[in-house]
Order: sequence, then C-alpha cells, then structure tokens
Amino acid sequence: MKIGLFTSVYFNNIGNAFIDLGAEATINEAKPADAEIVKVSQCANFAATMGRTFLFKENPIINWLWVRVMQKFAKKLHDRSYKSVKTMDVFSVANIAKFDYFIIPGCVLTVPFFKIYGELLRNKVKQGCKLIFLAASGNHYTDYEVNYVSEFLKELKPYAIMTRDSVAYKHYAKFSENTYNGIDNVFFVNRLDIPKCETTVSPYIVLNFDEPKHNGIKELLAKKFADKNIIYTNHKPFPYANVSKLVKKGIMVSDYPLDYLLLYKNVTETHSDRVHACIPTLSFGNKAQLYSDSPRSALFENVGITDIKDHPVKVEGLKEMQDKQICFLKRILI
Repeated sequence: MKIGLFTSVYFNNIGNAFIDLGAEATINEAKPADAEIVKVSQCANFAATMGRTFLFKENPIINWLWVRVMQKFAKKLHDRSYKSVKTMDVFSVANIAKFDYFIIPGCVLTVPFFKIYGELLRNKVKQGCKLIFLAASGNHYTDYEVNYVSEFLKELKPYAIMTRDSVAYKHYAKFSENTYNGIDNVFFVNRLDIPKCETTVSPYIVLNFDEPKHNGIKELLAKKFADKNIIYTNHKPFPYANVSKLVKKGIMVSDYPLDYLLLYKNVTETHSDRVHACIPTLSFGNKAQLYSDSPRSALFENVGITDIKDHPVKVEGLKEMQDKQICFLKRILI
C-alpha cells in the first residue's frame, strides 16, 4: 500500500510544516504494517500559480497597504480575489506518483486550495486514488467559500473527511461516507522525537507576534515579563531580506521547523497571535495564550479549550483524543 502525504509550502508560514509533521506522525501510527508513506510537495503548483501574487506582496509599499489596510477587509476580499488567479498546469511529482490513498492535511477546505490544486485532485481521483482530508478546515467560512468548496467536494467524492473544528464538520461531513470531527494535526507533534533540552536561557517565555496590529500587546507583554528570559520568534522564514532584518534584531527565524519545535517543547509559556505557535506548545504539555480573532481559533474547542484568549492554559486528555483519531484513520486505511 502506498499512502501519499500532500505536504504544504513553508516559506510564508512555518506552521504548515508543523501540520505536515503532525500528520505524518498520525499516519505512521495508523497505517498497516505493509504500507509506505510517500511525501510529495504542493510547491510546484503553488509557485506557478501564486508567483506573481507573492512578487506583489513582497513589494514594500504593497505589503504595507495589505497589512495595515486591506487585511481589515480580508474576509470579504480574500477569496473573491482568487477569481483572477490562473491555475497553471505544471510538472508535479504529486501528480504523476501512483497512490492508494492521498492524504491532504490542514487548512485546505478553502477557495485558494481548490483553485490551485483542484485539477491535480481530479487527476488523483481519475487514477483511482482515495482522497482523505486529514484534520482539515476552512478559512473564513463565508457563504462564498462554503459554496465553492462544497461544489468541489461533491465532484471529488472524497473517501474520508476528517476535520479539526466543528464548523468544517457541520458544512462538509455530508460529502463523504467516512467522517470524523477531530483535532488539529499539530496536536500530534509531541509524538515526534523532540528532546527535552535545557538551554542557556532556561526557563524562558516565547513571544510570537507576526501581525503589526499586535505590536502594542507584544510591548505590554515584554514589560510584564521584563524579569524573565524572553525569546521572540517569527513564523515567516522568507523572503531573506526580511529575515535578515529580523535576526539582526534578535528574533528567531528559521526554515527548519524543528528549531521552533525544540523551543516550544522546552518553553514555560508561549504568547502568540498565531494558532500554530500555541498548539505545539500545548502538545508538549506547556502553557499558551492566543491573541487573535481568527476563525481558526475554533479548533481549540475540539480539545476542550475555550479560554485560551483569556489566560495561559494547558490541554487535558490529549493522548485519549489522539488515540481516537488514530484509531479512526487506522480503521479506514484498509
């Protein structure tokens, strides 16, 4: 048996790497003894389709306008802006490799994902491959997004849809015979071999804030924890022109996801506006607090956390939730 794992791109969000690593850990424990995982990347189609878009976004003036002005209207504009994106037919290892199952993890029940990879997924179905969305979710859950995604799911008829929040489950469970309302893939990174490692700054707190609108919160927290060791992280390892500026300021940035996971494994507390700085911290049994109004924060409810925006919290009963999700995947990988 060949199980394809459709891995994401990381340069715009290293959290995508955490998703893929957690998904791999899940599959490794669920797959039959004779099965092999074959990891194939989303990079080719993403680069071909989105290259011009990122060229614009990396322009300092356009980036400034997007971060400070356009993001206020992102919910209304983001998905509709993809009407102008042309899907490119390029060579992709993911497209030509033959699999029994094709597993797609993460925030992929979205307009951008199906706009970029819809044709590739059609090809996988034609090849006789069974599609599994693993701990998947939507983005904004607007009517436009839900309708667009629903049409694709009707056509693709995925073998299984496993979600990471109840909103996605409510909208999309009806499009597959095998459904499971589970937890985010990153909650499984504690099953990786990440060492408990004392550092020269232990104990320490991580502040991870990538959005300029939260600079004030970051400054307040820096004052609050002035008597403690603080490590600042950033989850966007490209472009290098920006990375160079950040690291010179003492901010940790890396294109190697295990650098981050080592920090989150050994941290006392993480305070962040990114969901995927909080989740690995929680996975390793440490405390985290989220400072974000993103719809993605709904995924914390599926692990029983409702107050992560109010104060630092821990997750309870994680192993049992992991085992249930692994057992479901194991049952359908036959």
